[in-house]
Amino acid sequence: MVLTLLLTQTYKVAFIDMEKVYSEYIDLRDAREQILRYKATLEIRRDSVKHRLDSLQENLIKQWPMLTDAEKILRWQEIETTKRRLDSINRTIIRQVEAKSKEVMAPYLKKVRETAKKIARDMGYDAVVDINVALWVDPQHDITSLVLDELNRAHKAAGLVLKKVIVFPFKEEDTRTHSWGLGDSAQVAIYRDLSDNPKLDLMDPNRVNEVLRTRGYSNWRNLDDRVVFSVAQAFAPDVYIFGKVKSKSEERVDVSLAVYDGRTGQVVKVGEAELRESVSDVQKSGDFTNIVTQMARRLINKYLSQFSR
Repeated sequence: MVLTLLLTQTYKVAFIDMEKVYSEYIDLRDAREQILRYKATLEIRRDSVKHRLDSLQENLIKQWPMLTDAEKILRWQEIETTKRRLDSINRTIIRQVEAKSKEVMAPYLKKVRETAKKIARDMGYDAVVDINVALWVDPQHDITSLVLDELNRAHKAAGLVLKKVIVFPFKEEDTRTHSWGLGDSAQVAIYRDLSDNPKLDLMDPNRVNEVLRTRGYSNWRNLDDRVVFSVAQAFAPDVYIFGKVKSKSEERVDVSLAVYDGRTGQVVKVGEAELRESVSDVQKSGDFTNIVTQMARRLINKYLSQFSR
């Protein structure tokens, strides 16, 4: 109803893409990262309780035939108590994160509103609407880039506009690749290769792996897209790199990797092409690290090419 009134001839309406503002307004993005890191610290306790619950349920199923009726009741009561504890922790996390979000995000969202309002008024507009609620928008009325330029002016002047990137260990899809440690090898090789790129803000792999281990994923055979995206959200990167390696023989492997959007967990697209590559029949010693670094470098350069046009 409000949007309909704004789009009458009485009003001249400008549009702003708030999703883009959240991802590209540097101070707001950093505030979001702060909140996600805060949430991640709270979830460490939650995850330990969840692992405890999973273990209790799994053991009850396995041991059910051997337990007496009294033991079954005691085990079930312990499971129910742990469930209630987990539910309580989840509710507390939601409340604390909401409070933290209001505290940390408020000043930056206020600056977005004030900046958008000033630019729109200077251009003769009467209102500003989020582009994501409109069915169609004439690009000439999209003021997102103008607002972002103003919001990031101080950072651009200091030359600090970098893309934040996380490199994850690769999933080791079988016992051989796990025994060879190729998941770690790929992560370290890519991190070292990209570290010289002045357009990238790379996170130390040790911090990433510490969070993975804290959440119970010390074996890279257990990694998957869901787990990696969950951990990535704790750090709010622009993109992250994740791949998989599988053995073909005693000396050769297949490898694939992709660049993922840190907000959505989806493979990044440049134009219509997804930023992913795969290579088959790679020699595990020597060729492997060279090939994965070349793949990652090509994909990251394609990703960065969008921002230099």
